Order: sequence, then structure tokens, then C-alpha cells
Amino acid sequence: MEVKRTVPVKLSVPDDREDDLHQTIEQFNHACNYTVQHGRNDDGYLICNKSKIHDEVYHDLRDETDLPANLCVRAYSKAVESMKSTVADWKKGNSRPLPRFNEPSAVYDKRTLTIKDRSATLSTIHGRVAVDYVLGDYQKSYLDDDDYERRMGTLHYREDEDAFYLHIVIKNEVEERDGDKVLGVDLNLKNVAVTSTGSFYDGGELLWGQNHYFRVRRSLQHKGTRSAKQVLRRLSGRENRFVLNRLHTISRRIVEEADAHDCSYIAVERLTHIRERMDNRNDQVTRQLHNWAFREFQEMLTYKASEYGIGVEQIPPAFTSQTCSKCGHQSSTNRNSDGWFECNECGYSVDGDYNAAKNIGLKLLTLPSGKRPDGLGDGHLALKSGTLNGNGDYTAYDVSSSDRESTDKPTTEVVGR
Repeated sequence: MEVKRTVPVKLSVPDDREDDLHQTIEQFNHACNYTVQHGRNDDGYLICNKSKIHDEVYHDLRDETDLPANLCVRAYSKAVESMKSTVADWKKGNSRPLPRFNEPSAVYDKRTLTIKDRSATLSTIHGRVAVDYVLGDYQKSYLDDDDYERRMGTLHYREDEDAFYLHIVIKNEVEERDGDKVLGVDLNLKNVAVTSTGSFYDGGELLWGQNHYFRVRRSLQHKGTRSAKQVLRRLSGRENRFVLNRLHTISRRIVEEADAHDCSYIAVERLTHIRERMDNRNDQVTRQLHNWAFREFQEMLTYKASEYGIGVEQIPPAFTSQTCSKCGHQSSTNRNSDGWFECNECGYSVDGDYNAAKNIGLKLLTLPSGKRPDGLGDGHLALKSGTLNGNGDYTAYDVSSSDRESTDKPTTEVVGR
């Protein structure tokens, strides 16, 4: 399978060339916005074909901006991808505004970016800029790995650090892992993630951080001054990195757990319309859930797992929290408002998120042939002390089946403290 990673690298930019990068980013965003506003056919519909959009806006972009030709191409290509996503939502009946580009970033390809081991050169509105990398061990581990091919990159400016970063995209081919074992993972608010092997990744610090940033943001919004707005912009980037750093840590731990249990697949719930499904929660919980990056977390999990040859599969979310993972009985009253699960049929009592994690893994195993990955017809769900097959038959690793309940009790892990 193809593995892609994005490696963020801080740049050391000559003082006399920083303005060239700032202006290039500003004009790149203008080109993207111009494409959205003028990329329409005679009937007024958005043009979502790159060949047709080229004929419609390319020469205008060359006149409107000082961008090199290939940066104009990257700009209208970025706009088209966002326009496609917007049109797809419109066709589903979802309300969504036209894309607007104001983030301080610009997309580069091999024609506009030369990536070296410890430096790079980037095209700007005033020729090429040579920059050096400021590297840590994480960045070095990938840039020095000859198995990875350097593909392209995105230039970012972080206002809160007053620094430029180059997010370098690298690619590698990894052999898919053989096997029929699945790790089930449930995502939630109180526990960011819970696995079928009984590991809990506590979300307390994540929620504390988001509440902290929310309170600070609300205070600054009430002030409404120019300086407050500048602080808000810096705060937004800081909050995003706070959340993403913790999600990176948790997703890496889960992949390492899947590897330790020799799993070939990680099962997660499909996130389609997840935010709409949460609208019946109270305002505070809804805000927290809406701010939490569910989709970004699954993307992190997917690309980290791919490095191990492990696949991440999404399953339909219906009834995973209401069904007993032990006897299969499904009822809306099996789980109480505190998140504890107690089966009305067999009396099985366990944390609700842990029960859901096992159901998510079992659901992948029992999907109809053709909808589940090949080789999982006789697959097994990884538990802390053993495995379950699709029929619910338990096999212990190295303990007797009578010890199953005690050895399968979950363990809580607080990540990021």
C-alpha cells in the first residue's frame, strides 16, 4: 500500500526575503478566491474540471498576480478541489457557503519547490528563495530515510510564532500485513478513544484545554479591539496545535497497540453526519464535540497504521452502543446516561465505551462478504487476554477462559500530561 506522510519543517528564512514569502502567500490566496468567484460556465455553474478551469481563469491569474505560472496552476487546482467538495454537499441538500481562502499558506509542487536534505528553494513573486531547515529528531528520521520519496509541500506562516513552516509530503510503498485479527476502537468525548483490548485514552486534558481556549476566545471577542482580533488569530493556531498534538499521540499509541496484538485491521465507526447526530446534546457538550477533530483523528490513525501495513476500516455506527458484546442483545435501555452498560438480557456489566469498542470490531468481522476485507470471514477480534470470532467464541492467549472477565478489564491511560 502507498504510505504518505506530511512532515512539518520550520524554516530559517533570510530577513530580506521574508516579505517575498508573505506576498506570495497573499497573492496565492487571492488567486484561489478569484478562481471561486470567476470559475463559472455560461449558465453560472461552478466549473469543477481542471482543464476547463484553466481555460477560464489561468490567463486572468497571470494578469491579476505576480505569481509564477506553476503557482497559478496550484492555486486554481486547490480552489477546484474545494469547489468539488462544496458542490457535492449541495447535491446532498446540505447548506454550505462558497469556499473562501484566507489561511496563510500556499501549495508547492516539484516545479516550484526543490527539496534537499537540509534546505529548500521556493518560487516566489520575486524569484527563488533559498531557506534552511530547523530540524528536530522527528523530521530528521523521515528526511534521512531513503525509502521515502519527497513529493511536494505546503508553505505555512504561523503568526503566533512569527515563523514559516514547510509541510513536506513524502511517499513510500509498504507491504500490506497478512492476518485476520481486528482491533476495535470507539471514539468519544470523555474517553477520546477506547480499544477492544481494554485501553482507555482519557480525554480530560483535551477537554480542559478546549474549555480554556473557549473562555479566552470569548473574552477577547467581547473586547472587539484590533489587538484582541490579532490575539484571536494567534490563539486559533495555538489551540489547533494543542489538539492535534494530543490526537497524534493517542493515534500513535493505538497503532502501536494494534501492532503489539498482531492486528491487520483497525475498525472504527463511519463518521458521516456525526455532528448532526450530536445536536441533541446540551450546548456545552455539543460545542466540545463540534470542536473536537473526529475526522482529523481518523486520518491520523489511517496514515500511521499504513506505515505498519495495517488497514483502517470504517463500519456503520448503528446500535454499537446499545448492543451487548457478550450475548448480542440490543436495547436502548442497556446503556444509562452515565455511560455504563448493563445488558437487560444476560446481565453483562461493563463501561459503555469499552462495550462499544468490542462491538465495532465484531461488526467488521460480521459484515456481509464483499463489504468486509478479504480474509476476515474467519477473523478474530483482539481482546486483552484473547480473541473473539464473529460467532462470539472466545479463545484465550495464555490464561484459562474462566479468567476472562478479570484479565479483560480495561486500563485507563492519560495521554499528554
